[in-house]
Amino acid sequence: MILNHTFFYHPPTFEDNEEVITEFQNKGISMHKIQNSLGRSRRYLISDSVKENTLTMAINAATEVLENSKITISEIDMIVFVSATPEYNMPTNAIKIHEALGAKTETLCYDMNANCIGGFVAIDQVSKYLNGSSFAKKALVICTEKFSDKSGKENPIITFCFSDSALALIIEKDDSTSGLVDVMYHTDSSFTDTIVFPPQGHSCRTVEEEMFWDSNFDGSGSVNFALNTIDTFLNRNKLKVEDIDLFLFSQLSLKNINTIVNHYNLPEEKAPFYGREYAYTGSSSPLMAFDQYKKNVRQLEKGENILLWTLGAGYQAGLMLWKY
Repeated sequence: MILNHTFFYHPPTFEDNEEVITEFQNKGISMHKIQNSLGRSRRYLISDSVKENTLTMAINAATEVLENSKITISEIDMIVFVSATPEYNMPTNAIKIHEALGAKTETLCYDMNANCIGGFVAIDQVSKYLNGSSFAKKALVICTEKFSDKSGKENPIITFCFSDSALALIIEKDDSTSGLVDVMYHTDSSFTDTIVFPPQGHSCRTVEEEMFWDSNFDGSGSVNFALNTIDTFLNRNKLKVEDIDLFLFSQLSLKNINTIVNHYNLPEEKAPFYGREYAYTGSSSPLMAFDQYKKNVRQLEKGENILLWTLGAGYQAGLMLWKY
């Protein structure tokens, strides 16, 4: 199973977080702790003057990944749209993408939402589907989020945190030993009320409602899951931390990444953080780091081991071992 071709798209407009820091500090709200924890410098946002959304961003990213990979749309057997902020409920956004790209009729199309762990779950599901299929060989997965119209300006964490973006990737079935090795999930549903949208559910939703985020929730429970489980997870695959060539962690919080890095004494270059430049991209989070690492640091070599860790609202966390 090959996971190589990726393309990360973001709107051209951005907001400097220094403006956000000044705005909240003028209200008497200290941003020092939030800045040190999240590690943001800017966020990319869809401009009010541009007709752009999660679907248009997804189409842009999908078009580019196909062009760059030299894979034609006729070779794609699956289109999976991953988002917590979809443009449409009916029909699926994946079918809209199918139409826009001119995909063949023999294509499986579906949307999925697992919040910020969505891209992780999609890779897990799609890899297993391709392995079990006698005919499907290539899948196009697009993770996309538009948080800017749900974030508001009252909660400093939400205002400081998110970018609008899309990331497209292609998973290809082959005869090599590369691909998904193992995956482990951890769900603690006692946190279901910490991040909520719509705050009272769709049946009670008003047009102007914004996302609710409990400022006490920082994802530290999922960090404890990682610290308590990584050794066991790797050991069952006859590996040690030293055998991992690249760590792709959730880009939600620099503090969380540093906690894991310091615990295992990892070289910083093995656990990249791109949340400073691109903020938090939701479902694509660790995959955005993968894309930027390949683009800015180095191309991975066949057989290298990658460990993913990420989390989604509610909360659910996961570990994934992938052989490149």
